[in-house]
Amino acid sequence: MRRIALIPLVTLFAAARAADAAPAVAGPAEVVAAHNAWADSVQHIWSRAAVTINFPVGKKREQHDLDGHFFIHKPDRLFVHGQVLGQDVFRLGLNAERFWLWIRPEVNTVWTGRRGGVGERNLLLSPADLMAACGTSRIDLARDAPAEFVALRRHYILTEQRRAAAATLPARRTWFDRTTLRPVRVDLFDNVGKRLVMAELLKYEPVGATAVCIAYRVRFYGDEEVVLVLCLSKVRLDKPPNPRLFQYRLPPGAKQRDLDAPPAQP
Repeated sequence: MRRIALIPLVTLFAAARAADAAPAVAGPAEVVAAHNAWADSVQHIWSRAAVTINFPVGKKREQHDLDGHFFIHKPDRLFVHGQVLGQDVFRLGLNAERFWLWIRPEVNTVWTGRRGGVGERNLLLSPADLMAACGTSRIDLARDAPAEFVALRRHYILTEQRRAAAATLPARRTWFDRTTLRPVRVDLFDNVGKRLVMAELLKYEPVGATAVCIAYRVRFYGDEEVVLVLCLSKVRLDKPPNPRLFQYRLPPGAKQRDLDAPPAQP
C-alpha cells in the first residue's frame, strides 16, 4: 500500500491511499455523497428478524436462536426483540431519552439508563452502537475533524477520526463496496481508539428501488465478546414502526438495574 495524495474533503484534512495497484475510480467526496443519498432514502425499517445471540458463559459459549422483529426509526429509535414459543425473552431498545436491554431467561433483568449518561458506555450490548453499526447513518464530516480514505481493489475505507492529546485516533471506520458504494462493514471505536464494535453487512436485497442490508453479523467487544446475528425478512421501508415500540416499559416481574445509579455504599 502506498500513499498517493493528501486531499481536502469538504474542508476536512483527509489522506487518500491506493492499494494493490488498483486505480481509484471514486474520490472520498463522491463516496460520501453516494452513501448519504442512500442513507437518506432509509428513514425507518420494519422487518421480521431471525435473531441469534452468542455469548460466553464461564469457559464456554452459549447460543440462542430466536424469532422476532427489527425496527429502526431514525435518527435515534431502535427496537429488537426475540421470542421462544411466542414469548419475548430478549429486548434491546433505544429512544432519545433511554436505552435498555432485557434478558428474561434465568435473570429476568433489565439494564437501562439515560442516553448520554455515565452508564451508557458500560453496557456491552449497546443499542446505540448497534444502530450506528447498521450503516444507515449519514456521514457528516466536521469541518475540523481529520479522516483517512483508502482505495483497495474491492473496497473503499473511510476512517472518521478524533484528535486526542498526542494522537489522532479512529472513531468510525466504514468499508464500502467499490461497485455499489454501499457499506459492507462498520467498526466503532472508543475515546482511546479501542474497537468497540465490528459489524459485517453481509447481504443486500432491493426493497422497492432501495437496496437494504438484510443480514448483519455484529461483534461487541469488552471484557468478553458478544455476537449478534440478524437476518431480516418481510422488510418494509414504507411502514413506520409503531411509536409505542420505542417506549421503555419494565416487563412484569423483571428486575431493573439502573446503570446511571451511584454505586451502593458498603
